[in-house]
Amino acid sequence: MPRTRTVTGVEFEYSGSLETGLIVHKGMGVRISPIIVRVIRDEIQRRSPVKMGACRDNPARNSVGETLAAIPGASPQYLSYVVPLLVEEGFCTVSDRKPIIISRRG
Repeated sequence: MPRTRTVTGVEFEYSGSLETGLIVHKGMGVRISPIIVRVIRDEIQRRSPVKMGACRDNPARNSVGETLAAIPGASPQYLSYVVPLLVEEGFCTVSDRKPIIISRRG
């Protein structure tokens, strides 16, 4: 099973892909649909540079997390798992300090 790290360095295992959806194997498993991955990708594309805002209880204003919080069944926490994979594929970069800023490459 593939492993990677969140932007803050926490290791996690996952199955699936950005295209087919992810299952993050942590506790009971977090399922992230390909539709949510597309929303995240589109927000970064459209708003770059943009705050990440992965806090599930209080995402930063004007962040991608705030957008996810407004979608029924979605959580800003999904960013913790999707963004590192987007970075690995070369789609975007992230700042090395908080607030974490996501920037589209190219």
